Amino acid sequence: MKKLNFPVITTVILNSFIVIGAGHGLGILLIYEILSPRFILADSNAFNWDHYDERLVPVAFLSLMFQLFLLMSLKIKRRQLQKILINVFCITLVFIFFILVKDFSKSNVDTLSLISGVPFLISSLFLLFKVNYK
Repeated sequence: MKKLNFPVITTVILNSFIVIGAGHGLGILLIYEILSPRFILADSNAFNWDHYDERLVPVAFLSLMFQLFLLMSLKIKRRQLQKILINVFCITLVFIFFILVKDFSKSNVDTLSLISGVPFLISSLFLLFKVNYK
């Protein structure tokens, strides 16, 4: 079980450090992850998927939730259940990332996030390989 600690934690950290374009500057997804619950509770229309700026809050919130789920899956003792949960949570994080960068051919901020998310994608693939084939 300890063999999975490093790839899971690395995947979560790399997901948190995806570069995002926020306002007139750059930041990391972790900042939005910390602030996203407050934004979602304050705004009933927080889940909007049209433009990059509108996708940031829901993507950050969902990333935070699934990062926590992925970390909690390390505490599960039953190997088969742990394997299933890590697969589901990791694939979900990748899917959430692709929602963030879905317009990468049309937008520079999407492209920036996609490029900065390549280490996360590699780490996710490594984690999935390690869980399923080792």
